[in-house]
Amino acid sequence: MIHGSMSLGVAGIVSLVSMAVVFVVLLLLFAIITAFGKFFAGKEGKATSAAPTPAAPAAAPAAAPRQDDAELIAVLSAAIAEYERGRRNPFIRNRRDLD
Repeated sequence: MIHGSMSLGVAGIVSLVSMAVVFVVLLLLFAIITAFGKFFAGKEGKATSAAPTPAAPAAAPAAAPRQDDAELIAVLSAAIAEYERGRRNPFIRNRRDLD
């Protein structure tokens, strides 16, 4: 079909046509996925509409008492300090090298 070299104009046209084909295929895929989404959302809505609704919503659980986070803060601070200690020395490869 194409023998020898291709001119710059022909190469540009080939590039534009191939980009257009890819764009059209992507739009087609988008349309198919959107259609499937609407189709299955419609079926799901019909199936759940036949189910009876509960008479009264359950009471919300009581709020948990406020806890002191001092222990959690101490544990997290120790973990960060240990992490930073290992990062400062580039020769440490495992935990045994720290001791």
